[in-house]
Amino acid sequence: MSRFLLGLTLFLATAVASAAEVRSHPPLRQTPKNKGPFPVAALTLDTARVVHPTEGDDKKAGTLAAPWRTIKHALTQLKPGQTLYLHEGTYYENVYVALAGRPGAPITIRSVPGELAVIDGGLREFFDAPQDAWEPEPNGRPGEYRSKKAYPNRRDVLGSFGDSMIGLQTYHHARDLRATNELFDWENWDKIDQCDLKPVYLGPGVWYDRETGRVHIRLARTNLPKPVPNYTGETDPRKLPLVLAPFNSVPLHLDGAKHVRIADVMIRGAGYTAIQLDHAQHVEFDNVTVWCGTYGVRAGSTGPLKLSACRFYGNVAPWTFRTDGSKRDYPGRPHRNLSRMNTHALIEIDSGRESGVYATPQNDNWEIEYCEFTDAHDGVYLGGINVKFHHNLLDGLQDDGIYLSPMYARHRLDKKDAEIHLYQNRFGTMLTALAFGGTEPLAPDKVFVYRNVFDLRGALQIGRPTARRAEPGLATGKVIGDHGSPPWSAMNIYHNTFVTAGGSRDAAMATFAASKVAQQRRVFNNVFLHGDRLPAFAPPDPAANCAADGNVYWAPNTPEKTAAAFFDKFRKSDAFPASQKLYAAGSTTNCRVADPRLDKELRVEKGSPLIDAGIALPAEWPDPLRKADKGTPDIGALPQGGRLDVGRANRLGRDW
Repeated sequence: MSRFLLGLTLFLATAVASAAEVRSHPPLRQTPKNKGPFPVAALTLDTARVVHPTEGDDKKAGTLAAPWRTIKHALTQLKPGQTLYLHEGTYYENVYVALAGRPGAPITIRSVPGELAVIDGGLREFFDAPQDAWEPEPNGRPGEYRSKKAYPNRRDVLGSFGDSMIGLQTYHHARDLRATNELFDWENWDKIDQCDLKPVYLGPGVWYDRETGRVHIRLARTNLPKPVPNYTGETDPRKLPLVLAPFNSVPLHLDGAKHVRIADVMIRGAGYTAIQLDHAQHVEFDNVTVWCGTYGVRAGSTGPLKLSACRFYGNVAPWTFRTDGSKRDYPGRPHRNLSRMNTHALIEIDSGRESGVYATPQNDNWEIEYCEFTDAHDGVYLGGINVKFHHNLLDGLQDDGIYLSPMYARHRLDKKDAEIHLYQNRFGTMLTALAFGGTEPLAPDKVFVYRNVFDLRGALQIGRPTARRAEPGLATGKVIGDHGSPPWSAMNIYHNTFVTAGGSRDAAMATFAASKVAQQRRVFNNVFLHGDRLPAFAPPDPAANCAADGNVYWAPNTPEKTAAAFFDKFRKSDAFPASQKLYAAGSTTNCRVADPRLDKELRVEKGSPLIDAGIALPAEWPDPLRKADKGTPDIGALPQGGRLDVGRANRLGRDW
């Protein structure tokens, strides 16, 4: 079974649930728990206000003894410095926050410690009373149901199984929801550019009938070839809690909010966006679990922003292929879309949606730490932001891990160049870990990539089986790439461990690619470990301001003769003395081809050639392990004896 389906089990706990608790499919991710004990003293302070979803009353005082019932009402009563405590339970609300705290006196919204409040933008009857929400569809395929009520003017409906939070497909057409065929099969294989696919079932999902306003659902089991997991759970939606949300449902919207902190809550029931941030300033999210819709966070003109110990879980089901949600109905093509892209991105940035007069603040001054990003098409869009992104886990992504290209033109009054710092993160299964795309012009942004572990060996489900190819299309990841050759930012890439299953075009895994004079590229003290063979060495181009040294390259069974002569051609060329003008020692002088001797967790073993083999780096390049890596630097992400702790558990403590 592919890592895309299971995640990195060493670093992200999989929920353990008995058959009696889960009737759909075993959960991929862990439902969070919050730390106690119940702070009676804190809740009786004058700065505390309290909400209870079942026992509260908005006509009361909002105290521990007389709590309010809704978050919506409570937000009309809060003042700077106050904390709104949410008792455990589900709040079926689209929460809108435009409040302003003050420096040193933020407004905090959080669960009562030891409890977990859920903000749910969904239609509650499908979760609370599914037995009364559905009826068999009289004119549909066996196993198809429709909502008893009509929900007009909704555009679309997105959803998940409520017991496992595994995503449902959102079908564009009833014929695909009702299909029995699970393979891509063209109407005419000889003229695929002139015809469409036959109806195809992509797994349990919903379809919204705009004419009637009814929601249709079919939970038929799947029969895909191994190693793809199949849905084998309950097929009657009346027996399952479901989280279904209208397309326009935004469970949490911070609009012009300032000095606001959100902590210890879970957010679900998202349509297009789970959390919308518009012109928000000095905002912090701490220990928040987000079950994403099409997007997790969409941010425009927001900053400073801090995300700490948060989880962003996408809606991509285990039986989903990368091709299932692809856009197919481009103009001039006779192709239809099949399913909405379950989760396009976990964090998406935007700018300039108001006139240029209100274009500031921009999406700047972000810190994202100890978070987890999983089960989506793309991970995080960071281009054009001053950001520190560290101690995070990215895994189970169908396409790109992090977008680095400037995604918008920086404001003309902002004289600072953006710096993006990616450090001490773990990259798991994804197609491209670092990606560039977009249409913005060449920008002076600087990207620092250091002390990260890239383990890209996990298999991705790229292509659905076809009538002519029974095997699923699988692929493994690459380190870096672009979409249509946009400009790459200046980059310093140092002290990383890169591991791929194979298929790299060059030994440095494209870290030298697309370098330009105006965009410095330095690649130092990295490990490049290939799973199949060692590709040829494509040297850094000094004419393009690219230099590299202190790197170790390896693949199993590399011949000694190949290792000994690996850099000879470059070192004997005119490019080598030219490289000394950029870097005094000259590119590759301290590079080696050697077995790095890493353990299963990619930590350095005793006797490794990585130990004390690196080069000294400029003091202005940040390195959180510089003092710990005593003497001559070790090569790779982790010095000998070091470990990489990422994700929520390592920020809050393993007992959470």
